[in-house]
Amino acid sequence: MHGDGFSFAAPGSWTVTRTGTTVAASHGGDTVSVTTFRLTKPYRAQLWKQAVTELDQVAAKLAAELKGTVVASRTVKVGSSTARQYDLAFTKDGEQLVERITFVLLGRREYELLCRYEAGKDEPACSQLLASFRPA
Repeated sequence: MHGDGFSFAAPGSWTVTRTGTTVAASHGGDTVSVTTFRLTKPYRAQLWKQAVTELDQVAAKLAAELKGTVVASRTVKVGSSTARQYDLAFTKDGEQLVERITFVLLGRREYELLCRYEAGKDEPACSQLLASFRPA
C-alpha cells in the first residue's frame, strides 16, 4: 500500500481505505494504518530525549481519550530509524483491545503507525506493518 510519502504491507484480504493523510487496512476489528503529520520544525536525532518526553504525553492523552491506559512504552527500530512505540489498552463495545502506536520522526514528517487488535491475541499484521513500512 502507498500513501503520501510512505508505503507498507498488510494482509492482502483486508479492506483498504484512504482518507486525507491516512491509509488503513482492516479485517473484522483488527486495523493497521499509517498517518502522516507535518512537523513545525525538522526533527534531528539530537532532539530524541525531548521527543520522547513529548510523545509520552501524547500517548497518555490518546489513552485517556480511549478511556484506557498506556500499558507499555519502548524505543524500537523501524527500518533504520529509531522510533517510539506505545501499547494502549482499552475497552470498546465490551471488547478488550490494544492499540499499538509507533511514532517515526524523519525530517519534517511524523509517521504514526497504528495497529489495533483484540487483547491477548497475537497479531502478525502489527509485525508486518513495522517490518514493511518505508518512508518515501
